[in-house]
Amino acid sequence: MNKAEEKSLHNIAKNIDYSLRINDAKYVVVASDLSGEGKSTFLKTCAPVLSTLYKKKILIYDTQTERDDLLEKEFTAGGNEGQFIQKSNVRGLDYVHADDLTFLNRLPEYEKASAISTHFAAITKDYDVVFINMKTLKRAEKTNLPVLPIDGAILIRSSKTSDGEKHLTNELLDRDIPILGIVKNEGI
Repeated sequence: MNKAEEKSLHNIAKNIDYSLRINDAKYVVVASDLSGEGKSTFLKTCAPVLSTLYKKKILIYDTQTERDDLLEKEFTAGGNEGQFIQKSNVRGLDYVHADDLTFLNRLPEYEKASAISTHFAAITKDYDVVFINMKTLKRAEKTNLPVLPIDGAILIRSSKTSDGEKHLTNELLDRDIPILGIVKNEGI
């Protein structure tokens, strides 16, 4: 990474830290209108900077990338069955993948939403920020994670959607979810 890229990344982290503080946001969805716009890349590059520079304890709750695809990490199983927090190589930055919620497979459908909500509250209580990596909120309602709290959103835009319709933006505004930042991914 060259100096200009490093400075840009630090500025993005500084702005996100500020936005998190003024909005008192803990649960932040990182989303875009289309796949392949750089959500995972954003988290992979910005979350370590945010954790290191601003001493934030961060959990990335990944609902979309391939398992173990987002961060270099060490596997450590948590105390409860199905609670797999993986420590990254960056102090204060941890990771969990939605596929690790294997305990849900044994539950009847009507109990899953409550179980997810309880589990999510338990594993996120010690974190300053929880970034939820998902494509769209509509998609989220159809995945294993229909009941996650969302305090704010960071939208990732590329040339694919910057000039197009903003379905996700409208969806966030309809739900009164504040947009904490919009990151333009110039590389895609």
